[in-house]
Amino acid sequence: MKKLLIILSLLLVLCGCQEDGKQIADPDERYMYIIEMINEHESFQEASNYFDISGEMAKIENGYRYYIMIDNPRIAMYDIEILAIEKNVDYRSNMAANAGIFEDKEYNMVPNQANSSKGFFKGVVVSGISAAPSTTLYVFVQFKNMDYSIVRSEYFKLDVSYEEE
Repeated sequence: MKKLLIILSLLLVLCGCQEDGKQIADPDERYMYIIEMINEHESFQEASNYFDISGEMAKIENGYRYYIMIDNPRIAMYDIEILAIEKNVDYRSNMAANAGIFEDKEYNMVPNQANSSKGFFKGVVVSGISAAPSTTLYVFVQFKNMDYSIVRSEYFKLDVSYEEE
């Protein structure tokens, strides 16, 4: 009986350790899970070794629209997912800027190659709306290698501002 309890306890502990690497099939659950991961993350990068990331802001009728651009891949990137948020915004009622989470098609980037009809893009852009002309965006980018055996996740902090011309 003691052995059975020990084995069950070990199984529970081992299953609990796989939280970070879990792949959630339901897009709505995956979306909320990524937002939670960003909010709980403590260290953010400003640049990547694998691609260029940048942001800009434009004025629109009722506020501002920000754009996050991922381009210039330095390695082959498959099944790219991107999600960008501002802190203290309710993303249950407002959609966060994202790509690769809700769509059926995959976003792939390979250095010096682009063929959008086959899912290979020169870059990926996501956009969202902000009430402020200047904000800090927290961005999650995840991609896989060609055979999907390695998954890389990176977290970025980008300051974007609207600048009048």
